[in-house]
Amino acid sequence: MSQQVQELIDKIKEEGIQAADQKAREIEEQAKRNAQGTLDEANKRARELISDAEEEIRKKQEASRTALQQASRDTLLSLKKEVQKLLHKVIAAQVADALTPDKLSDIIAAVAHKSVDGKSADAGVGVVLSPKDLKELRDGFLAKLQKQLKHPIHFQASEDIGKGFTVSFDSGKSSFDFSEAALAEYLSVYLNEELAALLK
Repeated sequence: MSQQVQELIDKIKEEGIQAADQKAREIEEQAKRNAQGTLDEANKRARELISDAEEEIRKKQEASRTALQQASRDTLLSLKKEVQKLLHKVIAAQVADALTPDKLSDIIAAVAHKSVDGKSADAGVGVVLSPKDLKELRDGFLAKLQKQLKHPIHFQASEDIGKGFTVSFDSGKSSFDFSEAALAEYLSVYLNEELAALLK
């Protein structure tokens, strides 16, 4: 009987050990699953953080690129305006220098001779000059020109004109502007188009 008791005790021990081993394995498996879940969650969170950081970097790079492009455009436009201003000043100075009394005489004579050939001369031709140019041209050139033409030309002075002149073929209703400001503007428009083509 003691043998049976011993066998029973051994059997109980063995079943207890097996049960304990089984429980230990279950606990270990559960711990592994929990650890893997925690690791997976940590990896997922790390990927999200990396993705968010990469997106933030991309947005900042895009914003920087856009700001740089805008700054480049602004700088180019500013440079273009400055070059245009400088060009306009140079043109205005050159035009003013070119409109000497001798040149004015030639231009006015050419315009006057062409105008009297047409019907527009019947309405009266008027030329407006600066007071200084009118004074310089009145006694010599203008007197000779009046004698050469069939129709009278009316000359008058205006403080609004620095150099150059305006001419009207319809008694002042409309006029063609050959003043230094207008000529400089005409040339500037043309040269600005050329400049714009160069700056593209």
